[in-house]
Amino acid sequence: MKLKRIDHVGVIVDSLDRARELLENGFGLHSVRQLEREDLKASFFRCGNAEIELIEILDPAMREQRLGEGRAARVEHIALEVEDLKAALAALAGLGIETTGPPQVSPAYTTVWTQAETSGGVMYQILERPDSASS
Repeated sequence: MKLKRIDHVGVIVDSLDRARELLENGFGLHSVRQLEREDLKASFFRCGNAEIELIEILDPAMREQRLGEGRAARVEHIALEVEDLKAALAALAGLGIETTGPPQVSPAYTTVWTQAETSGGVMYQILERPDSASS
């Protein structure tokens, strides 16, 4: 498996507005894209060759599950871009690492997430971008 780069780090936050304020006004980063779904809001900030993804979960039960009770934020996943997702999945399977489901395809990339309990306690998002979309 050949890693290309860290694509982004996903951080679950209690308040997207408060977290954005620190990245924008404290660190001088600018949001490069937003994502809004019925279950979450997210904002991506470019930092060098990678991004920081801030995620606010809207459903209270899901928020408590993914963020934890009484927490303001936590790193949820590290996204790694690979050259060949199929080869990466084969290498991971050989190590006993399981994914949360089959690859998901979007216009931006094809991706899977590892089950943290099989990947050293860390959830990794493994993604392959079309050649034209790679940074």
